[in-house]
Amino acid sequence: MSDDLMSGEPATGEVAPALGAIELRVLGCLMEKELTVPSTYPLTLNALVTAANQSSGRNPIMALDAGEVAGALDALRDRSLIRRVYPRSGERREKFRQVADEVLELSDGRRAVLTLLMLRGPQTPGELRSRAGRLHSFGELSEVTDALGELAGRTTPLVVELPRQAGRREARWAHLLGSAAPADVVAEQADPPSVDSPPPPAMSPLLDPLRPLIGRWEGSGKGEYPTIDDFGYSETITFAPLADKPVLVYTSATRHADDGRPLHAETGYLRLIGESEVELVIAQAPGLIEAGSGLATHPGGAEDRHAVRLAVDSTIVAGTPTAKEVTATERRYLVTGNRLGYDLAMAAVGLPMTHHLTAELKRVE
Repeated sequence: MSDDLMSGEPATGEVAPALGAIELRVLGCLMEKELTVPSTYPLTLNALVTAANQSSGRNPIMALDAGEVAGALDALRDRSLIRRVYPRSGERREKFRQVADEVLELSDGRRAVLTLLMLRGPQTPGELRSRAGRLHSFGELSEVTDALGELAGRTTPLVVELPRQAGRREARWAHLLGSAAPADVVAEQADPPSVDSPPPPAMSPLLDPLRPLIGRWEGSGKGEYPTIDDFGYSETITFAPLADKPVLVYTSATRHADDGRPLHAETGYLRLIGESEVELVIAQAPGLIEAGSGLATHPGGAEDRHAVRLAVDSTIVAGTPTAKEVTATERRYLVTGNRLGYDLAMAAVGLPMTHHLTAELKRVE
């Protein structure tokens, strides 16, 4: 393996600096998109700006402009970590591809781990396994820990295990490709929470039947409708308890599977009425509001608290003057352990109730 990335000597004979935050984001995006959207890879400058500024799968969220990304690309080319792909006949824009996996001698699993650490910051082995998804399929948690151990044990380590924080069962891992010294990273992660930090909201015991929903979910889905072309998308969903009330706060954001552009966002409240009745109120970014009611049942029986099925039909759908016409919806959710699947149908633009979306997500937090 080449050690140039961390401590090699460029032509001037001076020690090369570690990668900056923008360079890490750009390189991580190239490594990610090569696997997740191969049909549009290598990436143009504009596609890289969009990927770098995604709100899902990124920590921290950035707002980079084309000049900043272009500067990072130049720096990465100087380090021989990416290559420019010149336009072919009939094309206008140059594209870029990464070769860091060759330079650092990364097999599929090790590449996936390092990519996630570059894009999302320090994570536990369990988080890395659940988030690897389309990058690499880890069968057992031990496969992740083996990959981390190999990357940490190299002559020039690429990752480091951070001290376990109070209240966490697992220690987190961080990459060592950035400009911050390992000690700085460790200190940042080990700082105790401020005494002024508000405590997490107390969950109402009445919410227990909906407990399997609570968390952050990430995955992908497919959309269809007679009036549009079929499409794929990635999605992040969260269900979080509202303090001391039998209500879950719901959010969803989707992005196009091919280029990562934002598609849809909605937020609302899921209320539990009695033991099994639910009411759902949602505001959608395209100018629609939706209210519905239904049932929460347990596929394994009343005592099964690891799975829940929701069936919610709209009682009203209304929109702003510029919103597309939607007159009714049907939502079906099923949670089994760490998997969430759903189907959504709607009656819209003069058509009867017709299937629209289906998705499968995994719990990541």
